Amino acid sequence: MRIGLAGAQSVGKTTLLNALRSEKSLKDYQFCDEVTRWVKSLGLEINEQGNDRTQELIMMKHVYNLHMFTKMITDRTILDCLVYTIYLRNKGMVSAATMDRISEHYRILINQYDYIFFIRPEFEIVPDGVRSIDKEFQSEIADTFEQAVNVIPSEVKNKVVVIGGSVRERVEKVLEKINV
Repeated sequence: MRIGLAGAQSVGKTTLLNALRSEKSLKDYQFCDEVTRWVKSLGLEINEQGNDRTQELIMMKHVYNLHMFTKMITDRTILDCLVYTIYLRNKGMVSAATMDRISEHYRILINQYDYIFFIRPEFEIVPDGVRSIDKEFQSEIADTFEQAVNVIPSEVKNKVVVIGGSVRERVEKVLEKINV
C-alpha cells in the first residue's frame, strides 16, 4: 500500500510521519522523509524561492519512491509537487516546460497512491530552519491545495482523506482507513 501525507508547509506532516513510524502495525512499511528537506540539504532554494531545478528534483524523488516501494508512507506526494509548482509558476519562478512535465507526471502517478491524507493548516507555524514561516505563503499554498483537491480525477478522489486534530487523532484516522 502506498500512502501519502499532503498539505502546505507546517501542517504536521513530518510529525505525523514520525508518529506513524513508531506504530508496530506499520513496521513493514518504508517511510520516505520529506523530499523538500533533501533538496534543501543539497544547497538549493525551496519554498517561495523554488525554481525549475528544485521542482524537477522533487518530482524525480517522488517518481523514485513510487517505483521503488510498494509499501510506503511518504511525507509529501506528487500532489504536493504539483501544488507548489503551480504556485511557483504563477510567481514566474518556474518555466512552462517544467510546469508541463510535472503536470504530466502528476497525471500518471497520482493513481499509484492507495491513500493521500490531506492535512489543512490548524496550528501556528513552528520554525524548523528549513520550511517557510511566512503565513501568507502557507495560506496561498493551502488555497492552491483546496483547488487542486477539488479537481482530482474522480478515480482518485475517494483515495483523498482529509484529517485533522491532534497527532494521535491523525494516527488513529490513518490506521483506521488503511485497516491495520
